[in-house]
Amino acid sequence: MTRRVVITSVVRYAVPTEMSGWLRVLDLATGETNFKTLVPESVWRRHDPNPRGGTRGTRGVSVHGERLVIAGADRLYVFDTHWRLVGELTHRLMGDVHDVLAEERGIWVASTGCDALLLYDWDGELLETWPLREDERLMAELGRPGHWLPLLEPDVDYRDPRARNVFDAMHLNGLAHGNGVLLLSLGRVTTREEDAGRAGSSAIVRFDGVGFEVLYRRAGVVVPNHNVAEADDRLLFNDSNRHCVVVHDRRTNTEVGAVSIPGDPPFVRGLARVEPDLWLVGSQAPLAVYAVDAERARRVAEYRLDGVEHEAVYGISVLPETFATPQRLHDPDPYAFWKRAALPPTVTPIPGLTA
Repeated sequence: MTRRVVITSVVRYAVPTEMSGWLRVLDLATGETNFKTLVPESVWRRHDPNPRGGTRGTRGVSVHGERLVIAGADRLYVFDTHWRLVGELTHRLMGDVHDVLAEERGIWVASTGCDALLLYDWDGELLETWPLREDERLMAELGRPGHWLPLLEPDVDYRDPRARNVFDAMHLNGLAHGNGVLLLSLGRVTTREEDAGRAGSSAIVRFDGVGFEVLYRRAGVVVPNHNVAEADDRLLFNDSNRHCVVVHDRRTNTEVGAVSIPGDPPFVRGLARVEPDLWLVGSQAPLAVYAVDAERARRVAEYRLDGVEHEAVYGISVLPETFATPQRLHDPDPYAFWKRAALPPTVTPIPGLTA
């Protein structure tokens, strides 16, 4: 069984002067948090009007080989197996990043602020750009969300909330591998400007490197749904409106399971496979992750985390045995881990570090 997982979090409603995201390593065998550290804040926090998410917190997390990638709202942090920071990648299209997916070629990025799927190499060079709003077939299938918004603008720095001044029309917030293709979670799709912020729909989309295809659609979405995964002929996703993990059979196009996640609020988010039919999902209040048996559609374990008010799980990823556990540092500086991990001049100075 998988022993350790990496968990990221975000503190919803944190004001600009408050810290808003953590990184943890949880030992599933003991239920103990072996490591915990704050994560550097976005340099654009003070310009962000969003009261809940926006530029706050720590985002997606993904592992490939001997590299672990952790996303902030506007940059990616790359660690080796000894938890040395070997890369800090940022780019003007990394606007309100929600999820990442690491593979041999590089790192796929869900840039929510500009409705774009991006691929960067391991040195931070942009390899591919797929603006969802510019795919005519996808837009037709989804009812033309964001038709009132501009297309991707080459001179805009989407990391800066003041420069974007647009609403993300599809809320691209989840990435996963699925039978040789990519799966994308569109958390909330709104088709008219006056509907922004109201009920819309969510979708799971297949991307084969050439174009997009809608695999699943759910109406009546008030808050975004999150994450996506595939297991054989089943799709799994977090229904953050119904507070459950949904198992959907693609062959019959039916929901075959819905596992409720407790909390007040639960705000279900984060999804990682730890055994063939065992998945971890996260919640907000209490801050916790739950083990879910997808085959039997039931919760089988709970792991409480020591969180602060309004802190919610964001991303979950299995930590391979080749990775060490980060060393606990008894240092009053909340960013001591990051300062020790950086190996200049390999990486640039980390924005947001304070003594």
